[in-house]
Amino acid sequence: MRLIRILDRYVFMEAFGLFILGFSGFLGFLVINKLFLEAERILDPQFPGLAIVKVVLLDTPYFITLALPVAVMFATLMSMGRLAKDLELTAMFTNGVSLYRLFLPFLLLSGIAVVSSYVTNEYLWTAAASKKEQILEANPIIREQQLGEPDPFIVNLENGDFVTAKFFDKEQGRLSDIVYDNWRTEGGDKLVVSTFGQTDGDNLIMGQSAGSPAYIYNEIGEDDLYEGYDRESTEQIPLGLDLKTQITQMKTPQELTQTELAEQAKAKKSLGENPAEDATDYHMRFSGPFASLAFALVAMPLSLRAPRDERLLGLILCFVLAMIYYTIYFISKLMGYNEVLPPWLAAWMKDIVFAVIAMFIFIFSRK
Repeated sequence: MRLIRILDRYVFMEAFGLFILGFSGFLGFLVINKLFLEAERILDPQFPGLAIVKVVLLDTPYFITLALPVAVMFATLMSMGRLAKDLELTAMFTNGVSLYRLFLPFLLLSGIAVVSSYVTNEYLWTAAASKKEQILEANPIIREQQLGEPDPFIVNLENGDFVTAKFFDKEQGRLSDIVYDNWRTEGGDKLVVSTFGQTDGDNLIMGQSAGSPAYIYNEIGEDDLYEGYDRESTEQIPLGLDLKTQITQMKTPQELTQTELAEQAKAKKSLGENPAEDATDYHMRFSGPFASLAFALVAMPLSLRAPRDERLLGLILCFVLAMIYYTIYFISKLMGYNEVLPPWLAAWMKDIVFAVIAMFIFIFSRK
């Protein structure tokens, strides 16, 4: 029994050292690669370089959740390969150590990675994402360059009126390509369009000058199209609320904890919006950390089938398995967002597939 405990510690420390090496290397690669991709904008004086660097560094918790599973797989493949190459596995099996018992240190390592990933997801990533959103809101040019066309800003007022804008700078209160529509509501009689707008407390001022006036449509033709408009330099519209408060009602899933994600999904559903994205991300908060266990379950039996003197093969297998896993991850995530799959199945699909792969590899390895 004492021999078994000594072997457990020996195998665990062998794997743990490689785990730290793999984690540090992959995390460093992700951060440096991101900084390299942003280098042109960081050095461009037209962009807020320091803010871009902060945004990249605030992605580190997300990169940690990607690096942990890869580090577990790297440690498992490389340490088992080293033990097999030096015939230490043969010595362990000769002394009565079962294959299942040998896997225990690797399961412990993957368990540590699962807990670390969960804590990072639930606390570090949410805090970093919230700070990142604050920087992006203060520097809208960064978000616009990152995402191309920004998501439209849409508000349905309590009286049924609509305000939409192509872009809303919350920090400055400026809007672009705005439409105010109360034609279909009771007592409504106009549609106002302008390329520029500015919030003023609970009011919206559309138009700015002769170069960007407000067009007020107040007639509709037989073909149900708007016609006959008045042109004003500015048009003040009382909204009864401050638009700056509306953009923060719905947050990105990365900013929210599990409980907040569930609450936001319910809120979206009650407003008639599609809650699939939040529901999928809610389930992924549970399934995501188990990537480390899924990688370990595949890597452990696979390492027994790999040639004992080919460490390079371990790196290749690590890369291939990571590509397969994250391809399934992104595809199933999109399928969950678009309601092709139920949110829970989309979140757990990658782990289910890897568990099945691990089972078949293990059965093959035993033969």
